[in-house]
Amino acid sequence: MNVAVIGGGASGLVCAIKASKKGNNVTIYEKNNKCGKKILVTGNGKCNYFNDDFTTNHYNSKDIDILSTIINDDNKNKVLNFFESIGIVPKIVNGYYYPVTSQAITIKEALVNEAKIRGVKFVYECEILDIKYDNKFIINTSKGVFTSDKVVLSTGSKAAPTTGSDGKGYELAKTFNHTIINPMPALVQLVANEKYLKEWSGVRCDVKIKLYENGEFINEVDGEIQLTDYGVSGICIFQLSSYIVRNLSKNNEVISINFLPWLNTNIKDYLMNRNN
Repeated sequence: MNVAVIGGGASGLVCAIKASKKGNNVTIYEKNNKCGKKILVTGNGKCNYFNDDFTTNHYNSKDIDILSTIINDDNKNKVLNFFESIGIVPKIVNGYYYPVTSQAITIKEALVNEAKIRGVKFVYECEILDIKYDNKFIINTSKGVFTSDKVVLSTGSKAAPTTGSDGKGYELAKTFNHTIINPMPALVQLVANEKYLKEWSGVRCDVKIKLYENGEFINEVDGEIQLTDYGVSGICIFQLSSYIVRNLSKNNEVISINFLPWLNTNIKDYLMNRNN
């Protein structure tokens, strides 16, 4: 079949590779002048593409049973085998997988090259205007009208409009009667307005953070935090951000930062004993 993949990011490239392996004629339609633009900014340009801690425990969902059919050891091995098959040699740091070059462009180039080897075609600087269905999909674009047997939407969310993820995919999905759950930010930094933010800006350290909603304990994470002049960032903050974003409008959200998580004692008693 003819398969049209709308969006040439990581998911679109992988989809195109897999579809072409099945003998389909695959074309990627990308609004930028090249594919994988968002990949290049992933992990501060190093691209943390996988994590050993691959379990459903880290997913906030009411459908854990469905996730369990996807997030499992069998699929973990398939993902790692796929990256190995396209020439990616991992550098593993504390369970985080990076390309051995520590450069995100390695992942991007490997995916694009594999797609080209598989015969995937690319149409760049191509904005999708609308898609209709009449026995086949009719794709109206800034580069002309195309037809296809199947269409895959892999346009990304609204996470990074400057890289092409501007939410266009939601509008296209709605035309085919898909229900869109209101998208909200996740894995993001937290903005605050405390007076001391400029004083602590630039500091990175390992901490333990607790989240409270209306005084009730919600969750606890540990990891590296980055203190900034606008608030806080870092992996542990990202892990809590989705909880906070969903409930910020109706709850009082408070985070407690323990800068001495390795100190297994009450800090007040510790200081008193030290002074004595």
